[in-house]
Amino acid sequence: MAARLSPPLSARTRTIHSPVGPAAYNCVRLVVARDGTAIVFSEFGEQPVSFGDAILLGPHVLCGIEPEGLLTFTTIYIDTDLASDQFFWQYSTILHDRLDAQGFAQKVYSEPTQVLHLGRNRAGRVMPWVDEMVTLSAEGQFH
Repeated sequence: MAARLSPPLSARTRTIHSPVGPAAYNCVRLVVARDGTAIVFSEFGEQPVSFGDAILLGPHVLCGIEPEGLLTFTTIYIDTDLASDQFFWQYSTILHDRLDAQGFAQKVYSEPTQVLHLGRNRAGRVMPWVDEMVTLSAEGQFH
């Protein structure tokens, strides 16, 4: 029986009402708060998040969530090779190859965890794309 490989990009929406202990993954995660509020704790300490916020987590970074009531969020899981390739093509005019991209990305994203305050308006404009990613992921439509 062949091992099933996980897709290089997937998205999942969850609603939680109790704390989720710290977990680390071997991929890049972008967690988008959709509804509710929570305290997120990681290497940066504790930070409040709500709709309009996103958390960018590097691979192997522990992160936990303590919702204040209910919290709905979407997590986009990005394979590190895919992230490196995308970074390379974004900066291909100044990078020579993927190895250069990895080193440059480590300099640009020197913090393993970043809380991004998108704001309600920007987050609202991004949500249709995030929803489409979740739908495609659930249907196995990412190629």
